[in-house]
Amino acid sequence: MRPFTALSLALATSLTFAAGGAIAAETITGGEWLVIAQDGVRVSYEASFAIDADGQITGKAPCNRYFGPNQAELPALALTAIASTRMACDRMADEHAYLTALGAMTGAEIRGETLVMTGPDDSSLEFARDPGSKSLVCDTCGG
Repeated sequence: MRPFTALSLALATSLTFAAGGAIAAETITGGEWLVIAQDGVRVSYEASFAIDADGQITGKAPCNRYFGPNQAELPALALTAIASTRMACDRMADEHAYLTALGAMTGAEIRGETLVMTGPDDSSLEFARDPGSKSLVCDTCGG
C-alpha cells in the first residue's frame, strides 16, 4: 500500500506544478493590463498590454495601437514583430521608449496584483489590472 501512496503523492505533486504553470498563463492572458512602471520608475503616460491564449498581443501605447505575435510560449516572451498604427502626438518619446522596452522583454510573471515583464540588464515593465487600487504596490519600484 505504501508504494501506491507514494506514487499517488508524486503524481498529485507533478499535476499541481503543471496546473500552476497553466494557471499563470491563463492569468496573464485573462484581459488587459495597464502599465504602471518602466525600469522600476512609475510612468506618467497611459499604455496597455493584452495577450490572448494564442500568443497574439494587442495594446495601446501612449499614441498608437499596437499588435503582433509572442513568438515564445508563456511565461517566455519574444515580441520582436510589434507593428503599430502611425499617428503622431505629444507623447512620441514615451511611445518610442515603451515600445522599445516592450520589444526587449523576455519573460513575464504575476507578482501579487501585478504583471512584471523582465528583459536584459534588469529592464522591466510592470502592469496592473487596476492601477488605481489602494492596495497596489509597485513591485519593481525602488523606495
